[in-house]
Amino acid sequence: MGILTLSDHRATQFRRLRRRTWLLIAACLLARAADAAFGLNLIEHSQPAAEPASPSCPISKEPLL
Repeated sequence: MGILTLSDHRATQFRRLRRRTWLLIAACLLARAADAAFGLNLIEHSQPAAEPASPSCPISKEPLL
């Protein structure tokens, strides 16, 4: 047996994990699509980041003495 081979039992467990992961991803996409299509607003939508009103480190225009 090589380092990168799996036993039949482990391969079956890994296949089941991948299948369930993809099903969970599909369920999340379906829920988001239904929320957007029907306007239910059940899933909180993130707001775009606002531009800062002033720079965080303003440059002083006064001459140094």
